[in-house]
Amino acid sequence: MQKIDYLRDLVADHYNNNDLDAAAKTGQTLLEEHWHIRNMWTMGYADDLFNLAKIHEDLGEIERAVELYSDSANQVLAVEGDSLNYAERLQNLAVLLERIGISDPAYFFHLQVAAIVGRAVGNQDSSYADCLYNLGNAAADIGRNSDSLVFHLDAYKIREMNGDPIDLINSLNSIAYIYEAEGDYEKALDYAEEALDLSELHLGKDEFAGSCFFLATLFEKLEQFEDALELYDLALEIIVDEVGFEHSAYVNMAYKRASLLAGMERPREALASHDEIRNLFEDKLGTNHIYYANCLRNMAILHRDLGEGSEAEDLMLKSLKIRRLSSSDISIDILFLIRMYLREKRHNDALEALVYALMCAEGNSFDFSLFMDALTETFIYYREDGEKVLEEAVEILSDRDRLKPIIDKWIEWEEEAA
Repeated sequence: MQKIDYLRDLVADHYNNNDLDAAAKTGQTLLEEHWHIRNMWTMGYADDLFNLAKIHEDLGEIERAVELYSDSANQVLAVEGDSLNYAERLQNLAVLLERIGISDPAYFFHLQVAAIVGRAVGNQDSSYADCLYNLGNAAADIGRNSDSLVFHLDAYKIREMNGDPIDLINSLNSIAYIYEAEGDYEKALDYAEEALDLSELHLGKDEFAGSCFFLATLFEKLEQFEDALELYDLALEIIVDEVGFEHSAYVNMAYKRASLLAGMERPREALASHDEIRNLFEDKLGTNHIYYANCLRNMAILHRDLGEGSEAEDLMLKSLKIRRLSSSDISIDILFLIRMYLREKRHNDALEALVYALMCAEGNSFDFSLFMDALTETFIYYREDGEKVLEEAVEILSDRDRLKPIIDKWIEWEEEAA
């Protein structure tokens, strides 16, 4: 046993010094020593299996970690039966299986853990609430939302009586997420608002901002737009103070706020928000990045809605150039231009854009069949104008003399973009 103790201490030293490879190698030697002296039917062996599983998990060697967690759980079951120790090992196995997307076995293991813990400590203990919370998440992962809701509500009731505020916030948010997924936004809002109140008292500012953001999305779905806007503004203010304008969380929230303003028919404010995001991307990513192109597209749509066709055209052409250079899908941009040209009765421009789009489609720059469906809908909508342009485009595509100047124009345009 002296060698067992020595190897066990050596594993701990390697692990504490963050030498995970040495810890894993020594841990394997430790297991082999257990086998050598026929010492496998002990809790010591089960603990060594468990510790080695953690090491392999930290190394990212997930399959080996799963194997060792499973072996450790089975060993404890053989020695102690379905004890709390067994539940702990099974819990680690379930969590790791969830991480790698093996959800059905994870759910089954969480069920076992909850049953064992409930029998051992009673159904009002906080540790049982933790099991129910994990079980609720596992049920949601496999699409069993009604079961998930029951588990989360039961966990919430226990935590409401004797739980940690952070745990209570997690339960409230989980219940709100499930109601949201089920389309019951009113109930989701009730739990999300309670979570927000607790978050302001017990969480850091960045986490509180996240709660504001979630609640704002619920207000949007309930068409309580002013409430949503107020929360987006609060969340953005916190994010700026905590991590600055350049953080991805700020960009995501700013996008949502800009979209909300557009939906509230406040396009000038929406334009200002999108322009702010565009400036951020320009500073950090340059003017040829797809994110920058997305901002230009959003701004073009708003200018079009304001009746500012020239500004919309200029921005969408810039967006189109960026996508063309990066071999991205240009179908949305080119369709936007064609529709705008048809609406303004700029038949020649619509014709040239259509011919260019068809040329690009031959190069598989976007899904040709889907694009053709969208084109068909566009030209049907504009009836005589659409029919006239479409017929002429078909003629041009079979007439080299008429096709060449259009090709030359767009080639020159692409070269300027490059």
